[in-house]
Order: sequence, then C-alpha cells, then structure tokens
Amino acid sequence: MSDVHGKAMNTLLRMVVPIRREFGRNLDVQHFLHDLEYRKDIIEQALQSQDLRLRDYAKYVEQLLGSPRTASSPPAPPKAAPAAPASVIENAFASTEAPSTIIEPKSREDELRDQILRKYTTGLR
Repeated sequence: MSDVHGKAMNTLLRMVVPIRREFGRNLDVQHFLHDLEYRKDIIEQALQSQDLRLRDYAKYVEQLLGSPRTASSPPAPPKAAPAAPASVIENAFASTEAPSTIIEPKSREDELRDQILRKYTTGLR
C-alpha cells in the first residue's frame, strides 16, 4: 500500500462515524477506494456537512486521491483537534522539574548497559 493510500485510509476511517451520525449512511472504505462514482457521491455529501472536521477530511481525501497531475505536492493533513490554550500548557509545565522530554547525555556505563539489553532483545535466540 502506498503512502498516499495509507493517509487516505486513515482519514476515511475517521470519516466513518461522522457520516453515519449526520447522514445515516455507512461508508465502505474499500468500495470508496475502488469506485469513482461512490467516491464522488460520498465526498459531495461530506462537503455539505455541518461538521467542519468532516468537511476538512473530505477536502483532504479529495486532494489525496485526485490524479497525480492535479497537485505538485501532497496536501497537508487536516488538524484532528483544536490546540489547547497556552495557559493550560504553561500550567502543565509550571513545576520546577525539567520536562522529561529533554535528553541528557548518557554515561559510558549506561551506553554499555543499553548495548547489553539490545543484545538480548534483538539477538538470535
């Protein structure tokens, strides 16, 4: 499966529930990928949705599955959810401890221990 079909499949799976809720219609993903008329019908219906997220998904899938000559580069995926307000993020990191995502340099002992562990987890048994 190519990268474009993987992205389209991911977005289509996100569209299944909103289409069923709003239009009472089941979206068959395999049928969508192989039948052009069905694809057009679903996209037209999703573009008329009251749900902004569903409309964004429909535009994205339409651009992805269009012919390769329609765009010079693949479109950017739609945002799944709105970002949290800055105050929430600031409060989350208000503690005096450093964030756990900072990578500290490892000592030689830690490197050797990791090397031994990799030997047991990835080696032949």
